[in-house]
Amino acid sequence: MMFKKIGLLVFIILLINVASAINLQIEKEPINDVIVSELNNPSTFKFTIKNLGESDTFEIYSLVDVSISPKEPFSIAGGETKDLNVKLTAGESIKKNFEKSPGYFTFIYKIKGENTGTQEDRITIKITDLKNVLGLSADNLNPESDKATIHVQNREEFEFQNIEAEFSSVFFKFSENFSLGGLEEKSFTEELDPEILKTLIAGSYLLDADIKTENASARLESTIKFLEKSGISVQENKEGSLIRRHEIEKINEGNTIALAEISIEKNLISRLFTSFNIQPTKSETSGLSVRYIWQQELRPAESLNVVAKTNWYILIIIIIVVIVLIVLARIYLVSDIIVKKKINKVKTKNGEFALKVSINLKARKFVEKINVVDKLPPIVKLYERYGTIAPDRIDEKNRRVEWNIESLNVNEETILSYIVYSKIGIVGRFELPSTRLIYERNGKIKETSSNKVFFVSEPKKIERAKAY
Repeated sequence: MMFKKIGLLVFIILLINVASAINLQIEKEPINDVIVSELNNPSTFKFTIKNLGESDTFEIYSLVDVSISPKEPFSIAGGETKDLNVKLTAGESIKKNFEKSPGYFTFIYKIKGENTGTQEDRITIKITDLKNVLGLSADNLNPESDKATIHVQNREEFEFQNIEAEFSSVFFKFSENFSLGGLEEKSFTEELDPEILKTLIAGSYLLDADIKTENASARLESTIKFLEKSGISVQENKEGSLIRRHEIEKINEGNTIALAEISIEKNLISRLFTSFNIQPTKSETSGLSVRYIWQQELRPAESLNVVAKTNWYILIIIIIVVIVLIVLARIYLVSDIIVKKKINKVKTKNGEFALKVSINLKARKFVEKINVVDKLPPIVKLYERYGTIAPDRIDEKNRRVEWNIESLNVNEETILSYIVYSKIGIVGRFELPSTRLIYERNGKIKETSSNKVFFVSEPKKIERAKAY
């Protein structure tokens, strides 16, 4: 009777705990989910929290390096819905992880009730830097241009109250102070010196903008295209080392038909490993170099794009293959006897783990008094069934299997085999050591060994044996 009363009391306590457990319905709407690391600004969300459980006092916190406010507890009655503006500030350890690669950070935060327990939820913030928030661009210029137009774009829903910017290039240098709203773009114009334009050749020129706002600074980079008189712009890009990519593009940005010509020079070695996206119009050989030439008439807005890829990986692979072949050939020529070991899985009636081990011996020269020693891993047992040649000695204590072969003539081959098994299921990598050979050649005792082999067993996946 006493036990029944105790059980009833425990059941009632559990019902009370379940009834009073925290039960919040949370909806999150980003007001500004971007954190600019240099400005240390918070990311702001509008939380709409509906209490589906009992009235309680709650507080929000996280176990990661993210500061959450409000830090003060707040009350929500049962059935009540409350709106909160929640600010999230990332710590230095988190911002450091996004220095080289800005992106999104998702973490778990917790809402703890004073009496009802704790509830977890996930939230995502974007961590970036000033250089990625602001974009810089410029209109194309031609020899008749008298003004340059520069554009600064805010790529995020974040407001900058005061920006000091200093723009510089070979064409001009000037400063501006301005504010920039979320996703807003502002343009600035600057007078050009015609005498400077006369000294410059067509192509792409660097445009810099040194930006300062609050206690942060960044340098933005872009290019200004200076057009040829014919209206053709030139864009050239080189990148990569082992896979070298060289791209040249000419675009007719004028209003007349113009002839575009692109040339790329390669030496006699690099040309063997170079491919082009389009075939050259012609090629010219001079000494140890070859000059490839592409010519095309371009209508307005048409372009000629040539990409040359030089893949030095092919040369490296060829060198490695040659070295490997030389090493293998040397091993083959030097060895008196070649030993190869392999394993195969054996099916058993009771589904036990079993492997057949085969040792292939092939003599390249006459050898005698051959002693073959193979060691067994601790977790397997030897099955008393062998190939055509049974072992001469089985050392159970030291887990060794030995064969003694009187001699092998030139090119004579023999195969030794045995089966190991285990009643314990094996998952993962199961490795067998090399087989050791001691033999005599011309009165001298010599030693060699086979390759190692291992078997990979994975649940519900393909099992495979490998040798190395």
